[in-house]
Amino acid sequence: MMNDSSSSEIRVPIEELVKELFAARQVSKNYGPSHELTKESIKKLLLKLESVSSSQPEITIGIIGNEIAFEKEPLYELSKYLRDIIVHLKELKIERISFLRGTKERELLSFLDIINMSAEAVEKSGGVKHLAESLGMETIVFSRLAAGSSMSAEGETDSNFLARQNIQEVIQFLEKTSDDIQQNRRIDAQLAYLLINRIISNLLQNKEPLLILSSLKSHDEYTFLHSLNVAILTLVQAESLGIQGTHLTEIGVAALLHDSGKLVLSGDIIRKKEKLLPDEFGRIRQHPLDGAKILFDSPEINPLSALVSFEHHIGYNAEGYPQRLYCGKPNLVSMMVSIADYYDALRSKRAYHDEMAPEKVYEEITKVAGSQLHPELVENFFGVLGVYPPGTLVELDDKSVGLVIKESVLDIRRPQVELLYAADGQKVKIPYVVNLLEKEKDIDRYKWTIVKSLAVTEKIDLPDKYHSP
Repeated sequence: MMNDSSSSEIRVPIEELVKELFAARQVSKNYGPSHELTKESIKKLLLKLESVSSSQPEITIGIIGNEIAFEKEPLYELSKYLRDIIVHLKELKIERISFLRGTKERELLSFLDIINMSAEAVEKSGGVKHLAESLGMETIVFSRLAAGSSMSAEGETDSNFLARQNIQEVIQFLEKTSDDIQQNRRIDAQLAYLLINRIISNLLQNKEPLLILSSLKSHDEYTFLHSLNVAILTLVQAESLGIQGTHLTEIGVAALLHDSGKLVLSGDIIRKKEKLLPDEFGRIRQHPLDGAKILFDSPEINPLSALVSFEHHIGYNAEGYPQRLYCGKPNLVSMMVSIADYYDALRSKRAYHDEMAPEKVYEEITKVAGSQLHPELVENFFGVLGVYPPGTLVELDDKSVGLVIKESVLDIRRPQVELLYAADGQKVKIPYVVNLLEKEKDIDRYKWTIVKSLAVTEKIDLPDKYHSP
């Protein structure tokens, strides 16, 4: 979450951008797109957009109630002068407008044309999203809020709210992608990049809420949440290695779509409890190649995604599948995705076993580090995530119970824990955070140590902010 100073610093240029945006809209409406005044206003708008986007991978302007808002922050004063525009945007069914880096002049002209149309004309043309796609707008995205969500959430921090929204939107995207693949339709690459940029923005501001909520949401290995978790866990690795900008975005999209080949498989095969027949086993092992073909045939998606889909089961020692015609280690991104995929698979419910405790997952993964998985990347993975990642329910040595909310960079087994239940089993009235690195005074002994992780059951009353969407 942005602190007060950084929020204030970005708010002023955002308000200036919004003013330029709707001033250009009015000029275009009055004089038409080819008039010199319109061209001049577009140039001013483009310069302002480039200036603001230099520090923001994505700029999202939305509507909260009857106010224009940046992210989740209403711009009350500015909204007073934009009432007619707000009403018009609502009539066009526009709830959010996202500008990605690299917006071109022609895209801004197309954007102004759309928001100057009547609601009736837009509806007859198939809606704003269809219009944007038909006009080739790649870096300006119209969207609506995820079903069941709101751009305001009383009593919830910005980071928790954005994390919930990220999860809902990505799962909806993956459901649509599954249907698109099965119906031989193109993957919505533009939306994939937009959603990954939102996840990156959230992770860079405060990664723990997203890790906690995705960890607490129960799932099996083959649900869409698995693909989201792999994307999050891969992005966390990549960011810790200093990868940023468009490279980080491409890695996130590749991780999100790594299992595209499974979307063409029958659910009966994927969730079969009995031993697979040879033909069924062969089809499972075919999914990396199937996914690579699907993604390679999607020209809007970087070829890295196809490569990662193909390689994510090959392994560090290259003894996995499918067979390759080329030698050498898999791509670095493929190996990061392999670790995230392996980790989340062990932490997930499968047809033939329940989810594995995180401390046991740590043991299992370290066993294959150096053979199946890249050893240095495995060390980095747990250095970033810890043995007990955010979202893990744990029992401490004094019998108290809490939820891990932040990993420790100094000791992978000593995170920060929010205590929920006291040693006598009674619920803590006001949960508080303890740092497991803290020691007793004058004694070289830690105050608290994790004994074991616990499964989150209905008996555990988590604070509302940790309830998964």
